[in-house]
Amino acid sequence: MSEIAGPELVGCRRPMLVGRLPADRLVEVWTRCASRTVKYGFRLAYADLEPPRTGIFNGLEIVIDPDVPFEMQCFVLLHLFGHSVQWVAPALADVVEALQTTTEMPAFMQALHQYELQAGRLGMQLLHEAGVRDLDDWYSDFVATDWRYVERFYQTGSIPPWEECLTQAGDTLAPKAIPPLEHRQVEVRYAF
Repeated sequence: MSEIAGPELVGCRRPMLVGRLPADRLVEVWTRCASRTVKYGFRLAYADLEPPRTGIFNGLEIVIDPDVPFEMQCFVLLHLFGHSVQWVAPALADVVEALQTTTEMPAFMQALHQYELQAGRLGMQLLHEAGVRDLDDWYSDFVATDWRYVERFYQTGSIPPWEECLTQAGDTLAPKAIPPLEHRQVEVRYAF
């Protein structure tokens, strides 16, 4: 009887990728994605943000707290790019409107999940346009972890420990094409 290699085992999952990217890859991701973000017309800045904020956006600018670990900064850039697009792309207004007008908790959570997932898919598109096509699982895991974090916050009313929310994505996110943008200032929104 021959031994079965790990990847051939049924149910064998790949290792958790969040928190494990080497620094040289993170620098590449940041440089390429920051450049693409600016080419889409969004300004990037660093500022000391009041905890627990990791980043903020207003439709014109994405601001990231420099005290956030660099891997998280890369994720926040991609994710807040996605949210920024949602707020200034007329074609995506329905998802933003659903988030703002839904009042019953189960329906709100569903609208919030769609909003977060769409932002993740737009961030994946940016990652691909930046020429980074081998980190889909890493980014998908980050989006899944972020959703677990946000979901727990809305369920409990308190910010959960990030480490308790680490998870793997069930599926790799599909990128979503970035529609035409109409840059305008919107109410400041934030990531935490």
